[in-house]
Amino acid sequence: MTLTVGQQIQGGLYTIEKVLGRGRFGITYKAKDAAGNAVAIKTLNDSLLHQLGPEEIKDLESKFWNEAVKLAKCSHNRHIVQVQEILKEGDVPCILMEYIDGVDLASRAQKQLPEKLALRYIQQIGEALMEVHSHQLLHLDIKPDNIVLRGGTAEAVLIDFGLAKAFDHPLTTTRYSAEGYSALEMYSQKRPRGAYTDVYGLAATLYELLTGQVPVSAIKRKDSDVGLIAPKLLILRSAIARIRLF
Repeated sequence: MTLTVGQQIQGGLYTIEKVLGRGRFGITYKAKDAAGNAVAIKTLNDSLLHQLGPEEIKDLESKFWNEAVKLAKCSHNRHIVQVQEILKEGDVPCILMEYIDGVDLASRAQKQLPEKLALRYIQQIGEALMEVHSHQLLHLDIKPDNIVLRGGTAEAVLIDFGLAKAFDHPLTTTRYSAEGYSALEMYSQKRPRGAYTDVYGLAATLYELLTGQVPVSAIKRKDSDVGLIAPKLLILRSAIARIRLF
């Protein structure tokens, strides 16, 4: 069972308005509550569940619940998307979260942010990750797309946690999160992942915010010996190019 646009859930407390994002594990919807306030609701991807057996679905749902509970414990940190409630609509497990009406850093990354501003965003998300890791959670998909500026402010918020990524199954195990932001261990199911995996994605995000370019992927640097261009060099090249335009 999936949620549909226009559907009312929890006895009419919430109305589904649109799909915000669809990933391998989950689907995130924008909804409104009875007072007309916007909220976000995340569920497991129904198309994925159809490919699994009963015991596998049970295991996946269990991890979904357990990790959602851990994430809810991080809610006092303003730089982490706030979990408001964990509920079930029929057979569909749902996580009710705050809806952040803002722009993500992906829309700003290619503009080469000033160093001070870029470092401010990275420090905020770094603080968020420290909180997340203290609860034995990993994000595993740190990139500009998953960092949103709350209400057009300079307050960065980490979103789109892969709540079921610990579930080890060929149909659900993603080899890597995003080219350029993924640490080497994300390219193999056999390599262990840890807080350092998220730190790699955070550093790659800083690289793009400063240079306007996605860093060369870890796998290309390893297998093809492709070098990573120093950020200072890219910034200098960009400055020279702008000067030549005048």
